[in-house]
Amino acid sequence: MTLTLISAVFLAVSPLTADLQFSSSYHGDELPEHADPRWTVKGRPVEVTANDGVLSVKSAGPGMRHFYVIDQKSGSWNMESGLATVEFRMKCQSDAPEDEVFRVQLSDGKNIWRAAFYPRRCNGVRAETEDWDTYTLTVRDGRMQIVSEKLGVLGSELEPSPLEDDPALLFGTFKGSAESASRSWDLDFIRWSNEDL
Repeated sequence: MTLTLISAVFLAVSPLTADLQFSSSYHGDELPEHADPRWTVKGRPVEVTANDGVLSVKSAGPGMRHFYVIDQKSGSWNMESGLATVEFRMKCQSDAPEDEVFRVQLSDGKNIWRAAFYPRRCNGVRAETEDWDTYTLTVRDGRMQIVSEKLGVLGSELEPSPLEDDPALLFGTFKGSAESASRSWDLDFIRWSNEDL
């Protein structure tokens, strides 16, 4: 196999190639607050590492919120078009079945759309959250669709919740459990666009 053919095969399967259709992306090679574009970290101090291209976050106990935000002021998120596509590869787990472990939240300044991950489910639908999976969130005409690469459509025509706030994209542990659970999540990449893909 020639070097050119090897390079072509690598590029065809590389997640970095898929990045090209998106406006922005983050990979777990460094902490989000040091990436370009730079994320704002919010919440409480927890165990965070970025190794071998994976961002890992571990926490225990109630109220341990730890999440990252890109807002419109950063220039990397703007839903004035009414469009959003967010794709991410993630796995998560928790000792408590009712513990919201991981969330991706999209906001246009007036409404928010959420994909909330609990042990073995997403927004109330069965999902293989303890294994790596790639999820795609698409907002069109005010409704969101959630698609799992492994399981297909997890939700469609999902309505937003009204909330006036800065337009933003958020990911992480957003809603801490009331239980003293041990939880962890790992993120390979997250990429997004506010244009029609």
